[in-house]
Amino acid sequence: MTVIDQGGDIGSSQPVAEPALAKLHWGQIIAISIFWFALNFHWAAIGTIILPSQVFKLVGQLHQGEALAYILVPGAFVALITNPLWGMVSDHTRGRLASWGRRRPYILVGTLINVVGLIWMALAPDIPSLALAYILVQFSSNMAQAPFHALLPDIVPVSQRGLASGVMGFLLIMGNIGGVLTASMFVDASKPLSQYQENLWLIYAIIIIVLVALMLITILVVRERANPARRTASREEGMITERGRWLPAWLTRERLMTIGGTLCVALLLWGLIASLNSLRIGGFQIHNDILQVVLELVVTVGILRLFDFRPRRNPDFAWVLLTRLLMMMGIYTIQTFLQYYMRDVVQAAHPEQQTSNFIIVVALTSLVSAFAAGWLSDRYGRKRMVYLSGGFMAAVGLVFVVTHSLLIVTISGAIFGLGYGAYQSVDWALVADVLPSRQNYARDMGVWNISLAIPQIVAPVLGGPLIDSFARSGHTVQGYQILFLMAIIYCVLGTVTVRYIRGVKR
Repeated sequence: MTVIDQGGDIGSSQPVAEPALAKLHWGQIIAISIFWFALNFHWAAIGTIILPSQVFKLVGQLHQGEALAYILVPGAFVALITNPLWGMVSDHTRGRLASWGRRRPYILVGTLINVVGLIWMALAPDIPSLALAYILVQFSSNMAQAPFHALLPDIVPVSQRGLASGVMGFLLIMGNIGGVLTASMFVDASKPLSQYQENLWLIYAIIIIVLVALMLITILVVRERANPARRTASREEGMITERGRWLPAWLTRERLMTIGGTLCVALLLWGLIASLNSLRIGGFQIHNDILQVVLELVVTVGILRLFDFRPRRNPDFAWVLLTRLLMMMGIYTIQTFLQYYMRDVVQAAHPEQQTSNFIIVVALTSLVSAFAAGWLSDRYGRKRMVYLSGGFMAAVGLVFVVTHSLLIVTISGAIFGLGYGAYQSVDWALVADVLPSRQNYARDMGVWNISLAIPQIVAPVLGGPLIDSFARSGHTVQGYQILFLMAIIYCVLGTVTVRYIRGVKR
C-alpha cells in the first residue's frame, strides 16, 4: 500500500511505498512480547517492593514519602527525556549497526547497562547513592524500552494488533505477579540489617537473570523487516553535508533552537521564582516541590516539540497521550505509596507481603480481562474497554478512601485488576491505531511513553510531602484519603477524554 508520512521529517513531502505486513504465528508474537515480561518483572519488583522498602530501612517512617520522591522524580525525569530520544536514534539508525536491525542493538546494550545500574542499587549505602543508581537504571532501561515498543507497529499487521496487545498485556500482568511475588519472598524491612542486605542481593540477582535471559530470546528470535524507504531529498539528510558529520542528521537547526529555547525559559522561570521566594512578599513562598514540577512540565513541553509532537496536526495522537497520562496518574498515585499505606493505615504486620498479596490479586483478575479485552477490542472497539477499565479503577480508589480493612482492601484489588487488565490490553493497540508517522514509530512511541514518565514525576512529588506532612501532624489516615481521592479524579478524567479520539470509532 502507499501511505503519506504525516509525522514530520522536516522538508519531506513524497509518499513512501510500504509493503503490507504478513500475519504472524503465535511463536513470533510471543517472541516479540516476551521481553515485556522481563521489563515488568524488573519494574514491579523494584518500584512496588524493593525501593520503598530500601528507603524505609534507610530513613524511617516520618521522612519516607519525601525520600522516595527524591529518588523517583529524577529517575522519571531521565525517562521522560531518554525514551523518545532513544526511539528517535533507533529510527535513524544506518550503516553496519542497522544490518542487525534498528531496534535490537539498543535493546541489547540498554539491558547490559541496566544490569550495572541494578548492581549499584544493591550496593547503595544511602539515599543519594540510591538515587544516582536509579537514574542509571532509568536511562538504560529506556534505551532498551523505546526501540522495543516500536517492534509492535514495526512488525505486527493491523488485523493482529489487538491480539498482540492482549499478549503484551498478559505478559505485563504475569511480569508484575512474578516481580512482586519473588521480591516479597526476600525483602522484609523487619529483618536485621545484615540479613536484609543479603536477601536484597539475592532478589537483585534474580532480576538480572530474568532480564538478560528474556532479552536474549527477543533479540535472537525476532527478525525485523527492512527499513521503510527513506526520501533521498529530505532536508534532514542534506544537513549532514551542510554541517559535516559531527552532528546526527536528525539534529536540525529547528531542534537545536527548541533545545536552547526550552533551557532559557526554564532558567528564567527558575530565576523568577527564586527571586520571589527571596523577597518573601507577604510571607508567600513557592515550595521547592511545586517549583520542581513546574520546571519539569516546561521541559516536557520542549521535549514534545523537539520530537515533533503537534496536537493540532495529530489530534487523535494527542488525545491518546492525555488519556494515558490521566489513567497512569491514577494508577501511580496508588501504586507508589501502596506499601506505605499497608504499613501506616491498614497496620499490616508485614507490609511488603501484604502489598505483594494485593498486587497478585490485581494481577490474577487482570488475566481474566487482559486477553479477552484485547481480542474484544478488535471486534467491538478500543474505547469501550477504556470506559470499563476507568470505572473499575475509580471504584477501587473510593474503597481505599472509605475503609481500611485489610480483607476489604485485598478483595477490592480484584475489581481493580479487571479494570487494569482491560486497559493494559488495549493500550498498545490504541496508540498503534493513531501513530502519526510510519517512518518514525520508535520516536512516536517514545513520545507516547512521556505519558507514562510524567505521572512517575508528579505522583511522588505531590503525594510524598502530602502523606509525610499529615503523618507529622498526627493525621496519617486523612493524608492517604486525600491521596486516593486524587486518584479517583484522574481515572474519571482519563475515562472521559478517550471519547475525543476521533480516529478510533468505538
